[in-house]
Amino acid sequence: MSEVTPRDREWMAEALTLARRGQFGTAPNPRVGCVLVRDGHVLSSGWHAVVGGPHAEAAALQALPPDGDARGATAYVTLEPCSHHGRTPPCSEALIASGIMRCVVGMVDPNPKVAGSGIDRMRAAGIDVSILEAFPEGRWLNRRFLSAMERGRPWIVLKCAVSADGFIDPPRRKGEMGSLAITSPALRRLTHQWRAEEGAILVGAGTVGNDDPTLNVREAEGPNPLRIVLDPEGRTTADRQVYADGHSTLVVGGPQGLPESVVHLDAEGQFVLPFLMEDLMAREVRSVLVEGGADTLGRFLDAGLWDEIRLCHSTEQTEGGLPAPAWPTEEDAILRGEHPFGTDRVEYWVHPAAAAWIGTHFPPTLSVPLP
Repeated sequence: MSEVTPRDREWMAEALTLARRGQFGTAPNPRVGCVLVRDGHVLSSGWHAVVGGPHAEAAALQALPPDGDARGATAYVTLEPCSHHGRTPPCSEALIASGIMRCVVGMVDPNPKVAGSGIDRMRAAGIDVSILEAFPEGRWLNRRFLSAMERGRPWIVLKCAVSADGFIDPPRRKGEMGSLAITSPALRRLTHQWRAEEGAILVGAGTVGNDDPTLNVREAEGPNPLRIVLDPEGRTTADRQVYADGHSTLVVGGPQGLPESVVHLDAEGQFVLPFLMEDLMAREVRSVLVEGGADTLGRFLDAGLWDEIRLCHSTEQTEGGLPAPAWPTEEDAILRGEHPFGTDRVEYWVHPAAAAWIGTHFPPTLSVPLP
């Protein structure tokens, strides 16, 4: 095993840039990039773009010129090449067959189906394999996948829009329904991008009753997340859009007589969230965006079951309405980034335990605003 050099890290940074292109469509798989280099020149590169499609290593090999090959090259891969047959053949075998001389791996794959076996297979074939001692940027990029593999639960993001005077829903006239915006249309487009990045979106019964949301991606590019309604007391009605539009929804509790597209889950009281996390793991849901009201957000906050908080601060006052929940203080959370967004402002907070688990030097910018 040869020593990892500063130049190796530069090539790995290029592979990581490629991996970021798999922002949508790779879940439940990780985001992976690969660069093939020989004599200081890039032969080809690739990334994992969609589930069922070529993995990064296979994409890079397929991108070689028709008259080219990878013999004697070094492969820079952000995550250990797989060693098992899944939706695609093993990438470690493809790299061995390609004739590469060396492989630099960003980190070992914690998936029990891999867990070092891909590295072992390449070394047994005579390939010099080096592993980065630390790769916090790569861990942050794949925090959703790694959370499922290493912690046994999805990565949890709490998102909330807050008025300048501390309310998350404006005052409503008697019988008034629908979503009442607090932040600007530009910021709402960003929040729809956030939806597309996560495996599921969750709200509570109050949001379903008051806003009647569709919980899909309309103002950004990307897939719709799985919709989840937390309604252990059965307060919602079967005619709400999340139940009646023909698309799949999970509901914990909820009304009777739900459409066939709705999967009804039963759980009680304080056991709702652990029960739901277990169910989502079985469904290979790697992350959840919680957009609920104060009660739903409070459930996750009280349980300490969150990894990120994204607060969308408006400069407008609502002069009343539904108060925001009590957010963690600076002693209980780490502010990892903030930026203006038109007249609004976005703050990104990370749970200290999540930050320590990922690595203390992950990038401070957690989200890139839409242009």
